[in-house]
Amino acid sequence: MLSQGIFEKEHILAMALLSAIAGESIFLLGPPGTAKSLVARRLKMAFKDSRAFEYLMSRFSTPDEIFGPVSISLLKNEDRYERVVDGFLPTATVVFLDEIWKASPSIQNSLLTAINERIFQNGRETIHLPMKGLIAASNELPAEDEGLEALWDRFLVRMVSNCIHSEASFYKMIRQETGPDPIVPDDCLITDEMYEAWQRGIGKIDIPDGICYAITDIRKRLKKKTKNDEVNEMDYYISDRRWKKCVRLLQTSAFLNDRKTVDVTDIPLLIHCLWNKAETITATVDIVLKSITASICDWLDKMEKDLERELKFSAEPAIQPKGKKKTESFLLTNLMYYSLQSFPKGQCLFYKHDYNHLDAKKPIDGILYRDETKNAWIVRAIYTGTPFDYKSNNSSQVKKVKLLKCNGGIIVDGTPYGFEGMVNSIINGGGATGDGIKAHNWAESAIEIMNNEIHPLLTQLQEKFARTTHMFLSNDDLKLVNKYLSQCEKRFNEVAVKLNNAKGLL
Repeated sequence: MLSQGIFEKEHILAMALLSAIAGESIFLLGPPGTAKSLVARRLKMAFKDSRAFEYLMSRFSTPDEIFGPVSISLLKNEDRYERVVDGFLPTATVVFLDEIWKASPSIQNSLLTAINERIFQNGRETIHLPMKGLIAASNELPAEDEGLEALWDRFLVRMVSNCIHSEASFYKMIRQETGPDPIVPDDCLITDEMYEAWQRGIGKIDIPDGICYAITDIRKRLKKKTKNDEVNEMDYYISDRRWKKCVRLLQTSAFLNDRKTVDVTDIPLLIHCLWNKAETITATVDIVLKSITASICDWLDKMEKDLERELKFSAEPAIQPKGKKKTESFLLTNLMYYSLQSFPKGQCLFYKHDYNHLDAKKPIDGILYRDETKNAWIVRAIYTGTPFDYKSNNSSQVKKVKLLKCNGGIIVDGTPYGFEGMVNSIINGGGATGDGIKAHNWAESAIEIMNNEIHPLLTQLQEKFARTTHMFLSNDDLKLVNKYLSQCEKRFNEVAVKLNNAKGLL
């Protein structure tokens, strides 16, 4: 109801309401005429008996215009320096300050206390502000080295407000008749008593270990960004105070979504809390959304490292009993090629004489290309004398790869492939070694973990976001999340293929 007549700003309004209930402030970055002030007016309508205060800042603005003029009668008759605050910021429920960075230092100092502690010192009297939400706006971010960092840090939620993107929404906007504001029923209004009760309830929302794990992952990634020589350390700096407020915002989201615990669907909200510059928004989005699947990806990383170790170990010549020699033989195709097992694009052949040029520890360059005469893909190692000019072929049918030798096959760009018809034998004896049995058992165990532990976690995440009716996640947010979930699923499938291919090689 609050968003009636607002186009493509529903999410901003929802986040403004969330920040207000969490006791935080929100900053809107965007050009003039993008409904920033309208969001503030609609937010006022959510609270019962609320009062609003709006002001457009300029470099000539004075504290009198924001906090009220000094009472001449009190100053003259009682020698008291107090402001007449009625109708100004100290008595407002919802405050909107446009062009916030043009405020004078004296206004900024008073705002710091008002935003953070919700108090205003009026002469000898301390006023506890009824302010629920403060919305600030500007078409630019605060200039560096002008002392605005402290005020900027007070705005926990930061969002970009652009012009209407969809043509359909734009046509609706220009055709819409100007009418009265929507009326919110009394039973839907937030009273002071309700607001205070909510604050107590929000503090009781549980923060499970999984959420702490995701936040730790975000912190590590942000810290890693600051080590880049081309990045200012403050571009990704998040203070402990800000992290505390972020978690409080997540608790508020869980509470308003009628949950007793913060869960993974609240994590995307941090997209709007952790960026410091417009240039870092994309990187921050990437960092936050990767944290959703961090535990799964950490498992996959470990699986790949362990697999690489096992393959390298299996490729090292084993010490054979005296008088016995280990030999390998593979099925030949077209007299000169080994055929790779389980290659995803179809039949794939590897030139047998290239096998002697591969190493089990140091990868060498190779080429994967399509040979229509053989109706197959071909893998060749690149070394002096390789009779193949890959540059002359269709680029879409040619790919550079890295090749390693492994026991009974090759590793192409990290994915192991066994050769068809591989026969491992020990002359005058035969049988598998104890290390071979151990490696094979590891592969079986790894596949079991992938299927029984990791995949269910991924499926659970996908289902949770597919079913969510989260009040504060926009469709754009969910599209981004699904993109990262799809990337994680692709990565899972790649590792699963590597493990299954390697099972016959270990």
